Amino acid sequence: MRQNRRQFISTASVGAGTLFIPSWLRAGFSGHSPNAQINLGVIGTGKQANGLFKRMSKMPEARVVAACDVYASNLERFVATAATTYAEQAGGGNDSAPATYSDYRRLLDHPDLDAVLIATPDHQHAQMCIDALDRGLHVYCEKPLAHTIEEGRTIVEAVKRSGKVLQTGSMQRSMRSFQRAVELIRAGSIGELSEAIVSIGVPARTFDLPAQPVPAGMDWKAWVGPSVSRPFHTNLAPGSDQRMWAKWRDFAEYGGGMITDWGAHMFDIVQWARDKDTSGPTQFFPSGGDAQFGLTMFYDDGFKVEHRQFGRGNAVRFIGSKGTLDVSRGFIDSSIPGLVGYNDTNASMSTSANVIHFQEFFDAILKGKEVSCPAETGHRTSSMCTLANIAYRLRRPLIWDPATERIANDRAANKLLGPAYRMSLA
Repeated sequence: MRQNRRQFISTASVGAGTLFIPSWLRAGFSGHSPNAQINLGVIGTGKQANGLFKRMSKMPEARVVAACDVYASNLERFVATAATTYAEQAGGGNDSAPATYSDYRRLLDHPDLDAVLIATPDHQHAQMCIDALDRGLHVYCEKPLAHTIEEGRTIVEAVKRSGKVLQTGSMQRSMRSFQRAVELIRAGSIGELSEAIVSIGVPARTFDLPAQPVPAGMDWKAWVGPSVSRPFHTNLAPGSDQRMWAKWRDFAEYGGGMITDWGAHMFDIVQWARDKDTSGPTQFFPSGGDAQFGLTMFYDDGFKVEHRQFGRGNAVRFIGSKGTLDVSRGFIDSSIPGLVGYNDTNASMSTSANVIHFQEFFDAILKGKEVSCPAETGHRTSSMCTLANIAYRLRRPLIWDPATERIANDRAANKLLGPAYRMSLA
């Protein structure tokens, strides 16, 4: 057994779903061997990364050995937390802090790195994913997978080229309420499905914040990266002393509004329930005027999806010939008496969905298992969200071809499928 740790991990995960562990090694592998531990690098150390680390740090399969951020205060806080956590787990010691980097490309060169967690703003996802995959690293990337449709397809191609694992952070697929909803929908429990209503917030808008001084320790040029330059504002990148969620999500230059932020969760459930993980809607009809709700989408079989609120927060309502089924992170219920029971609404969640989602990722790397939200799935959901944003922005119908990934009825709209979607905002 002279394979080193990285050779083992690389061998175990070749093909992203096909297991190539020799029988002599597999027989003695428990999944918790120190030699099989995944060395993980974290890119983007803001609020989301800190929350994920809190859960992941209790899992024996992986250890954060490197971290990167363009904002020094955020990086320092994250590394201090990681060092304290690992020191406590080890019963003391001062060698527990991850290595720090301000340039993600240098992090990718960290010795014996196996995988990366990407928790940056959306506009940075594509290049980071591709660079990591091309260097032979596995990737866990927060949703939405990409900021543009062409970027998403390029990520999918990079996964195929590398043979590495990619898990999109659409962790609702690891939550029991949504799993149960999909089971019931696919079983025909609410009858023939005709429509889904997705209740989330509004589309992206163009940047409109006043300029503020760039704080010490912030490399604003690196934060903007491949997108168009806009002035610094603390709402875009809060420091470690602020509790707010960053609002870069609201602006088309860097995110996709709530259409991608929550849509990457809720539209994803529609895609999953209908077994459309390699496809998507083909028609998009925006509402009139400047309305930010009311967009309707149709799949090629006539199934309708409407973006509007129905008074239950971020949720999905499925409408069938026998009744309706509503699902969110806080509930699952139905208009059909007795369809949803106590075990559906109160399933044990002693293990969080994020932990389950990470476990899938780690098992895919170490044991060759499949993940629930691979690159193609994440790409198709983010494509659905991006097309909704484009339809809202242009205020005209779009006919989408999921096979060619082009807009068939609007040549000008096709320019918004790639980086021009950002550049056109300049």
